[in-house]
Amino acid sequence: MPVAIEALIPVTLTVLIGYLARQYFKVGQSVWDGLEKLTYYLFAPALLIVSLANKPLDTLPWLQIFSTLVSVLLLCSLLLALWQWLVRPVDMASFTSMFQGGVRFNSFVALALASHLFGADGLMIGALATVVIVITVNILSVSVFSLANKQNGGWRKLPYQLISNPLILGCIAGLSLNLTGVGLTGALENLLMMLGKTALPMALLAVGAALRMRSVGSSLDMILLTSVIQFVFKPLAALWIGQWLGLDGLSVIIVVIFMAVPTAPSAYVLARQLGGNHQAMASIITVQTLLAFFTLPVTLSLLLK
Repeated sequence: MPVAIEALIPVTLTVLIGYLARQYFKVGQSVWDGLEKLTYYLFAPALLIVSLANKPLDTLPWLQIFSTLVSVLLLCSLLLALWQWLVRPVDMASFTSMFQGGVRFNSFVALALASHLFGADGLMIGALATVVIVITVNILSVSVFSLANKQNGGWRKLPYQLISNPLILGCIAGLSLNLTGVGLTGALENLLMMLGKTALPMALLAVGAALRMRSVGSSLDMILLTSVIQFVFKPLAALWIGQWLGLDGLSVIIVVIFMAVPTAPSAYVLARQLGGNHQAMASIITVQTLLAFFTLPVTLSLLLK
């Protein structure tokens, strides 16, 4: 069995279990809300801290990773803006959802793949990629919401969103422990490692529970555009730019993986909070998540051949 498909089987099945648990096992919404909060605020930061705190970072191509990821995200933003301006404009609320669908990424699916395929080394590079992408997409998304609705105070919320984001805080904590030489030892390292191992399965269960199969038909144009960007344009651009900047080996593979996953379920929350088209956002998230289980094996097979 190809290694790409073998790595995706547990990811796919865990998402499916989450969907079935919500639909047929009568697991209530309050349970999923609590699970999402625990994963976002506790398990995922613990995973990022333990992935970065004790690993040698001096050999990583920091600048090339940063430049590649930011360049791809800016190109996607430009493509979406040109589409809205020149090709098929939609109302601004819908554009914000289309923008998130083409720019945001599901960090948990990406980290799960990095872990399954490459273990601790993959997680270390993935953690660095996470903080770069999370900061960049938050700045871009809130900027678009601010332009779409100048009354929502998006710019005023941006600094708070960045400094309070637990994924960013987890990466900063891990990097600080590493660069200062303090590191992690003993009981604290074991605790964070145990919590971190919980993050990915819990997050994937929550992804499955968040899938919504209704109202997909009304957003087909946006779903098609954002899916082409996520699964074709972004990974190809990441591979080309990364190699042009000198990335190779595991670093370029992880960067491409992070640019080939579906959009984030958290985009739905932001759409509701800042006045986006949350129904279209739910449809984009659902279809992209399902499509990813067909597109990711192809992408990974090409990367790992």
